[in-house]
Amino acid sequence: MNTAPEPPGPGEEERSAPPTGTPPEGAGDAPEGTRRPDTGEEDMERLFAELLETSARENQGARPYINYTYAPNGTVNSGAVHGDQRVENQHGPTGGGARRIRAREGPIPAAEILDAGFGFAEPDWFPRALEQLDTRILFLTGERGTGRRTAAINLLSRHSGGGLSLRAVDDTENLADWRPTGTGVDGYLLDGLLPAYLGPGMIGNLRRLLAEAGARMVVVLADEPGQTLTLERDLHLTPVHCAPPPPRAVFDTRLAAEVPDPAERARVLARFAPGLLDALLTAELVPAQVVEVVSAVVAATDAADAAGLRDRLSFLAEREAPELLGKLADDPEALAFALATCVFEGHDHRIVREQADRLLTLADGRLHSLLPAGPDRAMGVDRTHGPGEPPHTNPDFALHRSLDELLRLVGARIAPKEVRTGLRYTYTVEPVHFTRHGRGTAVLRYAWRQYGRISALLTDWLGGVAARDENELMVPAGRVIGLAASWGGGRRALQHIHELARSDAARCRFIAAYALGMAAEDPVLVTEIKYRLREWSRQRGWQVRTTVAYACATDFGAARPDLALRLLRRMLRTLDDEHERTVGRAIREALLALFTSGSQSLVFEELAGWTEGGGPDAELALGLLPELLLRDPLWFQERLRDGDAYAATTVALIRRALADERLYPSVGRALLSWCRAARWEPAERAALDILLTTLAQGMGVGELRLFVDIDRHGDPELPGREAAHTALARWRSGPPRAAGTGAAPAGADTHPHGRT
Repeated sequence: MNTAPEPPGPGEEERSAPPTGTPPEGAGDAPEGTRRPDTGEEDMERLFAELLETSARENQGARPYINYTYAPNGTVNSGAVHGDQRVENQHGPTGGGARRIRAREGPIPAAEILDAGFGFAEPDWFPRALEQLDTRILFLTGERGTGRRTAAINLLSRHSGGGLSLRAVDDTENLADWRPTGTGVDGYLLDGLLPAYLGPGMIGNLRRLLAEAGARMVVVLADEPGQTLTLERDLHLTPVHCAPPPPRAVFDTRLAAEVPDPAERARVLARFAPGLLDALLTAELVPAQVVEVVSAVVAATDAADAAGLRDRLSFLAEREAPELLGKLADDPEALAFALATCVFEGHDHRIVREQADRLLTLADGRLHSLLPAGPDRAMGVDRTHGPGEPPHTNPDFALHRSLDELLRLVGARIAPKEVRTGLRYTYTVEPVHFTRHGRGTAVLRYAWRQYGRISALLTDWLGGVAARDENELMVPAGRVIGLAASWGGGRRALQHIHELARSDAARCRFIAAYALGMAAEDPVLVTEIKYRLREWSRQRGWQVRTTVAYACATDFGAARPDLALRLLRRMLRTLDDEHERTVGRAIREALLALFTSGSQSLVFEELAGWTEGGGPDAELALGLLPELLLRDPLWFQERLRDGDAYAATTVALIRRALADERLYPSVGRALLSWCRAARWEPAERAALDILLTTLAQGMGVGELRLFVDIDRHGDPELPGREAAHTALARWRSGPPRAAGTGAAPAGADTHPHGRT
């Protein structure tokens, strides 16, 4: 297993620092001259960058360039990993765990294709759909949750003989104008096409284009009668209806994949009371819910876990939300605590309690069902009582509700202490979880849809989270605000997000970015979101342009890398204004996030193009190179070993960065980290040798400076040192002269860059 670049030992930088200036610690953070003063706004930007980096590692498993081990109550395997092993690090609150990003445009990751085929229960209509796919295009309809996308991916993969070269097509694409990307793609998935984009005469041309490219396409549609009628009447197509297999069949197939050994499978099922699984696997369950049952069954390690199976199934929480809110209607403190737990489930109980208290204060009586008349009010609640009126509870009483009582009232519990690891330090939390999995989302959805006045209160409350030292609260706050956009609907569904997006406060723009990414999961809302982002990216206001960049750094951009890069392109006006530099830093974080989310080739091609165009985009792109070399060195090293088109571009950009006085410290540090990391990895050493050999063929000031730094490094066994020493010796001896050319002209300097 590869490890992150090895940090220098104590005093190593001092020993290796040559007169030409290996940068001091921290010099790689930003080019010289672009340092900015510490302010609250910029602290928030750094915290947001940390969140993105952590999120990228959780969702994609990317190798971090800061290496550490986190294994509370676990065993560390420090040897090589050769399959059938799984290592997971926890970073911050987990909540329901990291969400896998679904590609909405561009290449569909192999992991998603393999996941779709894992434990896939083939429905009765699957062979018929495979035959219809022979016509090059298949329209698949079905309700959400019925496994439409999973089935579509399996159809494309199966038809191509298990191929993993599939691409997602933007769901707002007009198929009349669409063209395949080229050869080598087995299939295209268009998930969520709207009827407005279907037109007569389109299908024949589409089939011809797909046949020329040797590919197929599956178009996934919502199961709407009007849409189906349009297909049959205007396009003369009969879509295949995605009816899921019986829940029991899905359960058996998935369980067999999760637990292949029949004897072990029988032991797992024996933990559960007779009839319990049959009672849960009712006919109305969709495949996603059945998979959740299987996961809970496999996770049950003993009889106690098996007995609590129902509490871990999120789809049962929908039925209980009205009952819970009704029970808490006359208890504002418990109601505020319940809502805070809904949003911040999985966070420390102290944070949940603080946010509940803040919500109660902000509500100013809006969570109190009874308000007796009187002159003296605190938090919107009357403290005085008329003659003969029974005393009322004082809402300001410090010991009003104990934590245990609040937990019991809302149906939650405190999990055992966890040690969580941030980028700078570790800390201990006691996370709050509902006893019923999925209750938080169910309660919030029910409250938002059924009680109109709660939406404004929750928006005000969530827009005020994420104080400086609680940056992790931005993610759950943005998630809920984004979900609320689909719960509310209507022409103003995104209004509350827009208000946050144009705020001067960085935390509001971060929350808006996460909210947009979550709201884009809605196939209808995503069209407006794309429209708004394109519109905002062209506006003069720096706030909304910053929000666009932040949105491209979230799951929204990772699922649509082509769109994200188009939005980021030419969004920066200048680097001479502080507000524009804020936009530039947001664009930088977005590009880094896209690069580490699996779109390395797309991002690198885009940045290479930026460097050729000049202007602030070129300066930003070249300044980002050192960070990219550190974030994913393996990608660059593989390109160098393969010698593909990216290899030449990589070397050319490294040369430009080495020659730039402001960039040399950071790019030099990145390449020295490559040298240290190559000590134990032959493949990395081979790539390093290729790079240094290529750089030695054209010795400018930057290359010479790099070789001097490597040659004078304090570690005598440093990989690359021999290549640097050889290059310097050849340079000192001067260029070879052909026979008979004579000596150099008098006064000529054969070493224009000086000697070492």
